[in-house]
Amino acid sequence: MFNRRKNLQWVQRIKESFLSVLPIALVVLIIYFAGIDSAFSYSHDVDKFGYLNELAAFLICAFLVAIGLGLFSIGVDQSLGRIGSVISDSLTKKKKKWFLIIVTFLLGFLITVAEPDLRLLSSEVGIDDWIIVLSVSLGVGLFLVLGTLRILFQLDLRVVFLGVYAVVFMLVALAPEEFYSIAFDAGGVTTGPVTIPFILAFGTSVASSRQDSKNGSDDFGLIAHATMGPILAILFLAIFIPVANPSFTMSYVTPEINLELSVEGFSKQFISSLGNVGLAIGPLALFFLVYNFLFLKMNLKELMNIFIGLFFCYFGLVFFLSAVQTGFSPVAQSIGKALSSSEQGYSLALFIGALFGCFAVLAEPAVAVLVHQIQLVSEGTIKKSGFLTVTALAIALGVALAVIRAKYRFSIMYYLVPGYIISFGLSFLVPNIYSSIAYDAGTVASGPMAASFTMPFIIGFATGQYDSSSASFSSDIYKNAFGVVAMISMMPLIVVQLVGLYAVLKRKAIIAKARKRIIEPNDDQIIHFEAEGNI
Repeated sequence: MFNRRKNLQWVQRIKESFLSVLPIALVVLIIYFAGIDSAFSYSHDVDKFGYLNELAAFLICAFLVAIGLGLFSIGVDQSLGRIGSVISDSLTKKKKKWFLIIVTFLLGFLITVAEPDLRLLSSEVGIDDWIIVLSVSLGVGLFLVLGTLRILFQLDLRVVFLGVYAVVFMLVALAPEEFYSIAFDAGGVTTGPVTIPFILAFGTSVASSRQDSKNGSDDFGLIAHATMGPILAILFLAIFIPVANPSFTMSYVTPEINLELSVEGFSKQFISSLGNVGLAIGPLALFFLVYNFLFLKMNLKELMNIFIGLFFCYFGLVFFLSAVQTGFSPVAQSIGKALSSSEQGYSLALFIGALFGCFAVLAEPAVAVLVHQIQLVSEGTIKKSGFLTVTALAIALGVALAVIRAKYRFSIMYYLVPGYIISFGLSFLVPNIYSSIAYDAGTVASGPMAASFTMPFIIGFATGQYDSSSASFSSDIYKNAFGVVAMISMMPLIVVQLVGLYAVLKRKAIIAKARKRIIEPNDDQIIHFEAEGNI
């Protein structure tokens, strides 16, 4: 019975992964047969190969992306989520703050090193990948500690965020403009399929250790803490490690886009991903083994279940990254560049970009994890369909705004400063749980699909807008092509809290209407209450 139930769960996870990737694949199919992108179209493919070679290669990559996400989602609950929960329980029971701080920092650091979205971003920046990865991981470790201490000491989430973002915007004034967008993008991509399940389980366990936890709001917000560390880390890096004449290192971020979607190309990416994912997940697995040996003492069966889950996560991420880097990202950038050539293309880029943003958030595996957590904490008062609809529309708007910025070349601060002012203002008008959910929703939405498809789409659109022979080409790309992940992270902060504000105002209106019915003007009625014994 148990095995049958487990098999059904596995089939359901794989099915969900395919359904999440399907909308993006369908949009790409329409673009392919419509001939919008001359480098990726029916006529070009037939003329060059005599058959639909490029389309077949893309569809195979889409299939492997779905398989990878499915395998990862199968393993995540019994591995990363379980590790976060049991270690958090152990730490809170020990009642030793110094031990909690050290272990939480190490976990935050190790889990971020394992995050595939961060690898996708770091590979596109003209700095050594490991400098970006290690700097961001340090930032996440420190802010995961801050978030955990905030829960334990019952500090107001809004006050903490106001203080941290005040420091962030002060540092922005000192950092080179080329790194504004990258810093905020780093905050978004850091919280992806590896970190989300772990941090959610960790935060929920820490919050449940306090009996006076604030109506479920402490269960959320820890993910948002993890996004602030990378922003500060990249800004510090840009200020104290000057990068002269920044230039891109990835082939598909240059003006020439390589669309040779071949078996050989996938094989190289697969072999590379085997090592990279192993280096990412291996240290976390080793840390857990040591911690279990010293403190947890789990039995062999429980330990084997966790490592079987890690095995699924490992190969899921390998398939996902290999397929993304072989097929998804190059095709996305090629389509973006093709749409940059005319005014009609600009209108299409707005529409198609919004579609990609909407579908990408529905495809994010971590969104499903967050929605499940929201339903549990809110006891069903926040509906899955409504939450997903609002978030998807917010992300679609965010991507469309990113296309506008890539077209007209203005600083991302014109979006971020008023956006965060509005979101912070709303946080003082709605219940804390809405603010906590909003901050987490923004970070969760900017996951692997955003990093692997939406971001390359905007970069492609920008490369077609600017003169590649210009000395300022790389600088323009840094300033204006990046930042879409930051927009995807910010929009739910505003929209989810607006939904919360609507709920608050609606509730007040209902109460006021009910009171009006009970107490009418000039009501001189006298109501007599008699003791029960006199009735």
